Amino acid sequence: MAEAARTRRSVLGSLILSLTGAAGLWRFLTPRRGQGARLDDGLSVPESEVPVGGALVLPEKRCAIVRNGDRIVALDLTCTHLGCTVTATPEGFACPCHGSRFSSEGEVLEGPAPRALKRLRIDRAAGTVRVVRS
Repeated sequence: MAEAARTRRSVLGSLILSLTGAAGLWRFLTPRRGQGARLDDGLSVPESEVPVGGALVLPEKRCAIVRNGDRIVALDLTCTHLGCTVTATPEGFACPCHGSRFSSEGEVLEGPAPRALKRLRIDRAAGTVRVVRS
């Protein structure tokens, strides 16, 4: 049985396929920091817009304002694993990249995220919630 000779075209095709696969893997494994709008100058919303027992999710600001009774907390929606933006679920928050799950208070329910979501400072005054990213 004769062995097929490797042509220059097949070597280049294999090289291109390998590089494309490596680039896709690199994109999947590296953090996505710096994407989207930030809260550099703060964000103010009327307290009435934050649903009781729910959350006001602002994905363009990578922020969620969660209300449990009279308690209001603001969470940074950046996953503590590799920096993807987490999404809201009925149980809390989930990272679409690697499957981390967080409670509505931002605590880790399921890894690989090593830490809870970062809490942001809030100022409540005159029926307004102001979120400050420090």
